[in-house]
Amino acid sequence: MDQIRIADITRDNWFEAARLRVREDQTAVYPCPVVFWIAESQFETHYRPKAIYKDDAMIGFLIYGLDPDDGRYWLITFMLDEKYQGNGYAKQAIAAFLRYFKDRYSADMIVLGHRPDNAAAAALYEKTGFRVTGESIGGEVIRCCSFD
Repeated sequence: MDQIRIADITRDNWFEAARLRVREDQTAVYPCPVVFWIAESQFETHYRPKAIYKDDAMIGFLIYGLDPDDGRYWLITFMLDEKYQGNGYAKQAIAAFLRYFKDRYSADMIVLGHRPDNAAAAALYEKTGFRVTGESIGGEVIRCCSFD
């Protein structure tokens, strides 16, 4: 059984999620705290906020959703708490999310965007199957992971 799993954000764990933090030097490329994303998901009804757990410890957060404007599924935000970075958990968490997503949706792909100066995100997404599309939205590099 995988030690990394994806779970719902609920009344019981939202505050724990809101306390997750990136490292101080990462705030330029990940400026919004998790509590912002949780609040936004109450109004952007296509957002699906999820917790990332390693065993019983919440180690990260993500949001995905079906964009009503372009009809594509997006991994909207992804982060690991500063205490859990550098251990290979991000790659495992993306793999766990892709399994979670494929088990629930018949989509043939999912897309994401990241800031061009976020080299760590670019490397992570490349390693986990997200390829640059050549598209740019709001200055972000757009990547796509296709499912066979």
